[in-house]
Amino acid sequence: MTRFCAVVSILIAVASGAASKEVTVRSGEHDGYTRLVFNVPPDTGWVLAQQKNGATLTVEVDDVTFQTRSVFGRLTTNRLSSLSQSQPGTALNMEFGCDCVASAFLFRNSMIVVDIAPGISLPPLTTYIPPPVLTREPDRESHPKRLGLKVDLKLPPLNMNEQEFRDQLSARLLQGADRSLLDLNLAPVGPRNSSSVSRTAVPPGLSSNIHLSSVFDDLNGLLGAELLQIGDRPTCFSTTELGFDHWSEARPFHSQVADLRAGLYQEFDHLDDERAASLAKLYAFYGFGAEAIRVLGLMETQTPELTRVSAIAYIMDDRQMSGPNPFRKLQRCDSDAALWAVLSESELASEADVEAIEQAFARLPEHLRRTLGPRVSSILVDAQELEAARRVLRSVDRIELTEHSSVTRVKAKVAEAAGDDERAESLLSEVASSPGALTEAPLALARLVDKRWVDRGAVTSQELGLAASYAMEFRRSEIGPMMARTHAVALGLSHEFDSALDLIKTLPDREEVPVTLNRHLQLLAERSDDVTFLRQTLAMPSELTDLLSTDTAIVLSRRLASLGFAAQTFALANRQQDSTRRSERARLRARAALMDGRPHQAMLELESDASKNAVALRVQAMSAVEDYAAAGEMSRELGETMTANRYLWLAGLPPAVESEPAGKFADINATATALSEPPIRLPARPLADAANLLDDSAKARQQIAELLDSVKNE
Repeated sequence: MTRFCAVVSILIAVASGAASKEVTVRSGEHDGYTRLVFNVPPDTGWVLAQQKNGATLTVEVDDVTFQTRSVFGRLTTNRLSSLSQSQPGTALNMEFGCDCVASAFLFRNSMIVVDIAPGISLPPLTTYIPPPVLTREPDRESHPKRLGLKVDLKLPPLNMNEQEFRDQLSARLLQGADRSLLDLNLAPVGPRNSSSVSRTAVPPGLSSNIHLSSVFDDLNGLLGAELLQIGDRPTCFSTTELGFDHWSEARPFHSQVADLRAGLYQEFDHLDDERAASLAKLYAFYGFGAEAIRVLGLMETQTPELTRVSAIAYIMDDRQMSGPNPFRKLQRCDSDAALWAVLSESELASEADVEAIEQAFARLPEHLRRTLGPRVSSILVDAQELEAARRVLRSVDRIELTEHSSVTRVKAKVAEAAGDDERAESLLSEVASSPGALTEAPLALARLVDKRWVDRGAVTSQELGLAASYAMEFRRSEIGPMMARTHAVALGLSHEFDSALDLIKTLPDREEVPVTLNRHLQLLAERSDDVTFLRQTLAMPSELTDLLSTDTAIVLSRRLASLGFAAQTFALANRQQDSTRRSERARLRARAALMDGRPHQAMLELESDASKNAVALRVQAMSAVEDYAAAGEMSRELGETMTANRYLWLAGLPPAVESEPAGKFADINATATALSEPPIRLPARPLADAANLLDDSAKARQQIAELLDSVKNE
């Protein structure tokens, strides 16, 4: 039994060690930036390096492999165009599709967060700063008279004593601490040694026109969100100040509404502002946002308190606020303001107090927890706060007698973020086929089809029928374009490519056409037969060709190259609007040049590419110009011993010396070398010499026969 436990422990340790070498990469699209999250072991070292049109992330994990399979399925912009890793253990290369800059920070000691946002990468600050130079009055006699009169420029002195310098320096240090540029180790409260306050003026040798500043004051916010202005952070207000718990009494809702509406207007039809405010709060407390906004519209004056009531009313109806958001940038607060701030901004900020948000949600009445729980959980999932999202959903489950479809859809989102694809698909299928799900069913079906497209799965006939019916039912609603796109992608997943393309051409919302077309064409390149693929791609009009993304153009170009269409391959790989994945497009152009009989052009395309695929194409180019020696050396660098020996044999050179078996071309080369060697003669012994010649002749005939058998198929 002890031996069995030891074996099990070893297997668990090996499995844990293997799993620790994989770093899962998750993505999210936010307003103004794209976020990547890397789950790493605690206390893992990492370095983010900026490059031209990209960046590299190095993680100090042995033989690390970045799992990026589901990254691009959640991205809707082209800020991040590609992710690549040459081999396990190397850095992750990120290519940007815009003039963007990557910034990174470590979250909770186990997640590396990389944000990609438009901007210009600043040059590194110099590490050498020359010391201050004390000026002295130049010696007038040292200047030759031929230089003429010297003009003295005297600036007005700045009357600043030592204490004023200290005050200004203290202000700068506090500003740097607020911007997270430095940490202040303040002395504890208590008695300390007194120091004499000196009112010494500025040293006599130092310029009197001095202003304390730092290099960060002139960057105008280019270094990202960490450099926040002191006045840019609104003041938090407490839970008591908001007073949301007191917006309703213990009496039934209808009784409170009746009393407030009965006394809403006084004599001469004057509005009672106090009762109107109480009525608006009551409506908002019970989730009637439109009614609360209507009551607030009756009031002529709007106080800060009523502005917060109006914002919460808009949140209840999940509508965009018409005025300024009073909860803006308050997610950091340790009060109920954090909850309403995250609901109003619809995304979790990096400085958000997640614990305060959860506590505020737990204090909500049951009817609001049922309504707002799925939204809060969905926002937490987008920010990779999976455990917090699960706790919110469990709080909803405890008060919900029957599980609502909106909660099920968020549970599917949590399962997908956690990597449980089977459970995610099961939950989404359950919601999509639910007859009483209203708008939740089509949204779940759209999410399910998107997931199937990312995973390159397939849809069932029932799901395809649902997509068609939802596209027809909601064609005039807000989700109509989304459902039309879902129907087109579902047709592609079902291999009905002609019907899918016909539907794409008739989409009413032109903003949905590029996304749907690119998804359809990628499926077409991967799954269709040659006739269908060529019929749709070669006859594609120019207005649709201009909508292709770089990824789609590369996929189509690669399929056309495999079918031998050199001109079309080169055209798709040489588009002017494509600025990313340059190496792949250059290799496709080189491949097209080789098919077109232009090996020198192929070599020019591959001039700065040192990848294995580029070297393989260079081998083909060298073979085309009959430079077999160079082709053999390149093949040997790739580790293809047999191919290298073939080219070396064609060049008349000895085979490559390898520890592994060299293959038949090495044997052919060795046989040819043996045949070229002269026979050994014995002049002093004529009979032995004649016998030796006969043996050598028989051996030569046998070697020639073997040589002919080896090369007859070449």
